[in-house]
Amino acid sequence: MRKTSFLIPALIALIGLLSLLPCPVAAQAEDEEPIAPSDTTFNRIWLSDEGVTAVDVEGYDWYYDFELGTFVIGVPELDPAAAEFDELDALSTDDLPVEERCTEERTIKPSMRSLLIGYDEYVDGNIVAYGRVTVKGWVRGDVRSMNQRVLVTSSGQVDGDIEAPEIIVKRGGVVLGDQIEADAPLEFTKIKETFSVDGIIIVIVFTVFFLFSGFIIVTLMPNKLSNFEHCFSHYRTKTWVTGFLMLLLMPVLVTVVTITIVGIVVVPMIPMAYIAAIVMGVTAFGATIGRVISKRYLNGEKSSVIRFFIGLVAVMAIWFFDALLLGSTSDVAGGLGIALLVVAIIISTYPICSGIGAALLTRFGFRRYISWREQHPAEGGAPAPAPPPIPTAPPISPNVDHGPAPDETSPEPPRSS
Repeated sequence: MRKTSFLIPALIALIGLLSLLPCPVAAQAEDEEPIAPSDTTFNRIWLSDEGVTAVDVEGYDWYYDFELGTFVIGVPELDPAAAEFDELDALSTDDLPVEERCTEERTIKPSMRSLLIGYDEYVDGNIVAYGRVTVKGWVRGDVRSMNQRVLVTSSGQVDGDIEAPEIIVKRGGVVLGDQIEADAPLEFTKIKETFSVDGIIIVIVFTVFFLFSGFIIVTLMPNKLSNFEHCFSHYRTKTWVTGFLMLLLMPVLVTVVTITIVGIVVVPMIPMAYIAAIVMGVTAFGATIGRVISKRYLNGEKSSVIRFFIGLVAVMAIWFFDALLLGSTSDVAGGLGIALLVVAIIISTYPICSGIGAALLTRFGFRRYISWREQHPAEGGAPAPAPPPIPTAPPISPNVDHGPAPDETSPEPPRSS
């Protein structure tokens, strides 16, 4: 009875101890940061004041955890005492200006997770990151973090603005711009940075220029535009090759004209002639594309002005979407933008080269071009059609009196006395 009463409390105590053992292990697994897998490839590894840090090929920051014996993703948190000692030590020993100290340029990928600018590094441009940003060197631009803090140490300098949910500037750190702490940093300026604003402005300017110039050509020079369209549709290859060769020979043409007596007067007119030919080519190409679109999708052919507007807007829309994709921070969108850029360049070379070629072949639209083969058909081809037969008089029958022959004259009737 005594043994039984002793074993029951001991068994309960042993079960309680065993139930408590997994708790610390589970808590440690939850709080543990992700470690580097075996296939991680590091682009750079260096020794800094915060320990051994590295950056992988995808732009993520890692640091070496000596307790775990492996690399851990993120930026290590400094011990407050060590950070304060490091700050005081930097203030007392660092006398070099940032322009002389920061000599290693750091290339930043767009929209990185977290970032550490080293003591002797500088970044020439803006920084946009989703995670923490630590600046110990020099940033010649703005610094923005979407959802983490931005730390400027005692040796760091930021020439632009800082915008983040939390901003920490240590004693000795320099921020030349404004410090904006916002819970939701995704404002209109961030949205505007997701695409190329300069590219869109350039596309809009060219679109307005071609619309205005093309409207004048369509309304005031319809016959010349018709000759350009005829050359585009019937002699595509010849027109493009001629224009491409003339584009390559432009420096030679300018050089030859320059050495002549009238070179000073004529040379400025050569680029103007090329520009006029390109404008005519873009207008004719837009009208051709507009005719195809209106016939297939708009229930019949429209007027010349509407056809030109439709075709030009369709062509310039390719450049507009390409500007959006190239300015995006997404790698997928950037790849699509590069592919679309190649397509846009190939499409745009046709109206440019063909416009120059058509201007040469049609004398700037003053005559309709007809090839030499059409003017002089080759021998041995299809024979010319035979002329119609000449009508002949019916045969004369010998038993029928047809009157006197045509060369005979009838005798005069006798005169009465």
